[in-house]
Amino acid sequence: MPPLYPLRNSTFSLDISSLAGFLGADAALAVMMLPHLHAQRRWWGWYNCPGSYHLAKRYGQMARFRFWSPSYRSAAVPQEVAVELEGVTGPAYTSAQSGAVLPRTGPLATMLVDVCAEVETVEVDGRHSDAMDVAIVRLWREPPALDCPRVPRTHSRWLSALPMLATLSTSIVCGIYGDWFITSMVLFSALCHGLACLVMGNATFTYQHHIPHQTACFASGWLEAPKAFVVLCGTETAVAPITRGRFSLRFEHSKERYYITLCSILLGLQFLAQLLFVPQGKLFGQTMFIASLVASWAYHRLILARGKESIQRRILMADVLGGPQLQRYRFGTRTAAAVFSVFALREAVGMDVEARLKALLPTDTPVWQLWHATVAHKIAQKQPLCFEKEKQWEWQKMHSLSTKNESLLFADILQDAETAYYAYCEHLSGMKC
Repeated sequence: MPPLYPLRNSTFSLDISSLAGFLGADAALAVMMLPHLHAQRRWWGWYNCPGSYHLAKRYGQMARFRFWSPSYRSAAVPQEVAVELEGVTGPAYTSAQSGAVLPRTGPLATMLVDVCAEVETVEVDGRHSDAMDVAIVRLWREPPALDCPRVPRTHSRWLSALPMLATLSTSIVCGIYGDWFITSMVLFSALCHGLACLVMGNATFTYQHHIPHQTACFASGWLEAPKAFVVLCGTETAVAPITRGRFSLRFEHSKERYYITLCSILLGLQFLAQLLFVPQGKLFGQTMFIASLVASWAYHRLILARGKESIQRRILMADVLGGPQLQRYRFGTRTAAAVFSVFALREAVGMDVEARLKALLPTDTPVWQLWHATVAHKIAQKQPLCFEKEKQWEWQKMHSLSTKNESLLFADILQDAETAYYAYCEHLSGMKC
């Protein structure tokens, strides 16, 4: 005879069956590819997980299951599936040599910008208005177009014992009190999620990039982030991971379609079963069902989702880019940061300095036009940036400046160029890009 049931006289019922299929889906989807980032975790997904509807839909789309993806004519699983970061758009990239612009890069560029933001900053003295950073990344490794990077091992698999323990405990407690609807649903949900993790764990985590033929050369250049210029120094193949690279999952065998389709069906059945049977349980059992979902949601959100980003960064920096050298400098103005970036890329820029300065500083007033021409001439001729003559009013009047305000602005931005030149001489004078 089962023990006295808690809350047995309550007439209140938690109608959570529909919510269980949707709530927590963002966290579940965010870590869906983690059997590859945490390669050893594929056997550790046996717990009740929220978001079954969205997981079923995503698996169906990957398998091109027509119920979920009626627009797909093919029933074959794609050989490669982009990791969930694919929706992230990176900053624009400009080639130092040709001036060609990629208006959008991929998620790996965004990841590199975030890594550069954590590098120790060298503060450069000078005029201050709106601070701007310059991060310099020297890239030596030229990765192949398709590669299988080494996935680092982590300890997060042991923490998956927590949601598994919560799932097992809640099912046992509900069984002790005779609530077999909730017991069966908790265990069935754990089975579906465990099989889904196991199937996805059979794919191969890959890196790839594609360099189109008959396009401009995107070798050394710069990414323009909101508060930083990220200067990349390297060949086109070395820079390609940032401009065109992505992570993906690769399925080696056609039979994977059947397994992924089966998982989609199972997850869909899990969602329907929750709709039908969870409301049949008692209040205490429904509370236990919620507890198991909260435990797995917390595990996804607080442990796996955070670990995913750090592991992908580690793969990018160590395996794909081969441990590039990073330096970061902070200037008080965008003008100084732009001139410093041009100096860092001077070998790649060649004689077309003025066009690159205009790309970095697109202001097109008479003062800026004169500044662009003056600074570009000295850089192209490899002359030191000293502007004693150019700061005199007589020289400025001869070059179309007509007011004192224009003269003051011109003197300020010339001073920014000098600041950048002295910083280059101090920190980067021996660098070739």
